[in-house]
Amino acid sequence: MNLFGPKRPLAADEWEWQLAGFRWLLEEFEGLDKHRVGILATPDGACFPDSKQTGDARAAELLGQIMTIADIADWPVRLVMDDGEPELRAVSQIHALTPETGWAMGTFQIIEDGTGGWLAEIVASRQQIGNEAALVATLAHEVAHYLLSSTERPVPGGEDCHELLTDLAAVFLGFGIFLGNGARFSRHTQGELGTQYGGWFVAGSQGYLSERALMTALAISETLAGRDPMAAAAYLKPHLAQDLKQAARYIAKRDIFADIRAIDLSEYGAPAAAGA
Repeated sequence: MNLFGPKRPLAADEWEWQLAGFRWLLEEFEGLDKHRVGILATPDGACFPDSKQTGDARAAELLGQIMTIADIADWPVRLVMDDGEPELRAVSQIHALTPETGWAMGTFQIIEDGTGGWLAEIVASRQQIGNEAALVATLAHEVAHYLLSSTERPVPGGEDCHELLTDLAAVFLGFGIFLGNGARFSRHTQGELGTQYGGWFVAGSQGYLSERALMTALAISETLAGRDPMAAAAYLKPHLAQDLKQAARYIAKRDIFADIRAIDLSEYGAPAAAGA
């Protein structure tokens, strides 16, 4: 062990769960080759150019652009913008993985379309229309839900980790910058071994993975895609760029592909994929 090398950016169980999550995502959604032809969405106008659309129409336009990036543009969807207050949703603590509470700025469900078929209904808070980056993060999370709804295979860690895997999937689809900048997460330490548990700032927070977990996921995802993770740093809040740098340095010293292949998904309650 090199005591002077880059430190692992997450606790061991959280790091290994992320590796399990990425293995599951790669197995479920057409593998590394498809991931490498995807893009990293950026807030510089390249992916979400300025538009004459406003209000709900602009939200619908953003959703369409997100679904195009996620390569599910032809999947049926209905967006509902809601004036109500965001729902305060409690989620359980799974080791160091899960924050205590978080604002559910969007919801997702599969509903009948009235003609005998089905579509996804995404509900988002109209409060976010004035902050397009935050709205993109919310919609990206719900689009990741839509993608995950296409498989019946259990997610790593089971249903208690479904929202966490959804955040990871949104990063995998290319939206890590938006999710990272949208998260406001306060860590505090519990337990003799220094296990990190999360506490959210109630006002203005969103998402389920912590900031550091999101930056680690971004570094892994970009490395798998064959891109330099640090290219994202220019678009991140300064402390997030530092978290990304730490994660990228650690990953650069490892064979992340071998690390992911070494994960036994059965240990996380996710049976091997057909043909894997």
